[in-house]
Amino acid sequence: MTKGTIVSRMAPALVVLALGLSSAIPTLATEKAAAAGEKPGILPVPDYQGDFSARSHLSGDWGGNRTDWANNGVQFDVDLVQWADSVVDGGVDDEIENGGNATYNLEVDLLRAGFGIKGIIQVRGESRWGDSAILNTGLVVPHNTAALTPTNYSDPDDGYDISLTQFSYLHFINEHWGVIAGKLDLFADGDQNEFATGRGRTQFSHWSLGYPTGALLVPASTIGAGVIYEPSRDMVFTTMILSGAECVRNDCFNDLDDGGGISVTTASFQFNLNDLPGGFTGTYMHWFDSDFTDLNKITIGSDEGLVGAETDESWLASGSFWQYVSAKGTHEGPINLHNRMPDLQGWGFFGRFTFADDDSNPWQSSTSLGIGARGMFSGRPDDLFGIGYFYNDLSTDRFLPEEGFRDKGEGIEAYYNLAITKSIRFSTNVQYIEWIVPPNDDAVVVTGRLQIIF
Repeated sequence: MTKGTIVSRMAPALVVLALGLSSAIPTLATEKAAAAGEKPGILPVPDYQGDFSARSHLSGDWGGNRTDWANNGVQFDVDLVQWADSVVDGGVDDEIENGGNATYNLEVDLLRAGFGIKGIIQVRGESRWGDSAILNTGLVVPHNTAALTPTNYSDPDDGYDISLTQFSYLHFINEHWGVIAGKLDLFADGDQNEFATGRGRTQFSHWSLGYPTGALLVPASTIGAGVIYEPSRDMVFTTMILSGAECVRNDCFNDLDDGGGISVTTASFQFNLNDLPGGFTGTYMHWFDSDFTDLNKITIGSDEGLVGAETDESWLASGSFWQYVSAKGTHEGPINLHNRMPDLQGWGFFGRFTFADDDSNPWQSSTSLGIGARGMFSGRPDDLFGIGYFYNDLSTDRFLPEEGFRDKGEGIEAYYNLAITKSIRFSTNVQYIEWIVPPNDDAVVVTGRLQIIF
């Protein structure tokens, strides 16, 4: 199994789905483990050791037990984010809101566990509590993505004690082919973009700067199966069939007949331009036998919702690109697009363009552009920075509930993410967003986020 083959990126790419959305499973480490005299395995063993400031997980190695478990194929961590946000000008309400989300990740490497099978079982649970200012802006698209999941469109501030969002099995057939099936977290860590990803936890907070806006119609968690083909280390193709039913709160099978289906095809590749990494992901998805009449579950402003459509089919096409302009040092192999931050110290630009069926999707097109950076200041190599602009074109004739709503939504967001330690980050995000819902004014939103990896 050579470096850069399918196993180096298969796991994340298999759950890319229609929008470059991904489930982060690290690289295959069979050869490295064998060379070190360890058990062969798929997942690399994290380094849980080190002092408080340097270790990647705040709780450390648990007296060596955590490393022992990982050497036997079992890895577990908790990703906690706590936020406080407020509409400081315009919008509906200027009250300061606060809440949080905890994501529990369990991965079982069957090869390293001694079963002789090149497969990974991935389990993800999520809890959400408190409130956010999502309902205070008077806008259509959520400004705080971290506060959206586990998703409940009928009441975005309704929390969850715990929800099982992923329970899947990933199997490696050979160095070019793999398959995955199970309950899948479709929003996972965001679009495959080096400078605009992170699920609202590390980089941009606004949905339209982390995902194609029309992806709001995709179920956050559902069942499905897919196949991936990687002809080379820099190119990946995926195809999947998914249920269109949202099943964050259940096992999906009770509502299997209600949501129709979604077929997905994605192609992504990376390249070097003047010896600097760049990449592109293109996606096409098609809904069939789906129900778009219940769009009022997506609230806007107060208790109103988007007006539904009568058709049972829809489509969405999206392209996302990124390119480093300046970077320190050298980098071999593909960039890791699933660790929620730029791999290299330097800066670059990104963009995302999406077109959708305006008979069934309220956001018939969307665009986002911006720049991202890591280590802008001397002595701060892990701090992150970004500034981005988004524009959404809405279909007012079909979907907005009354006259007077704007047929476009646009805004700007800037953030700075401070690496307090390797496992603790604090970021400040400031957004200026034009009003959609009358009679509200343009909104200025400020968000503070604290993220801790245990």
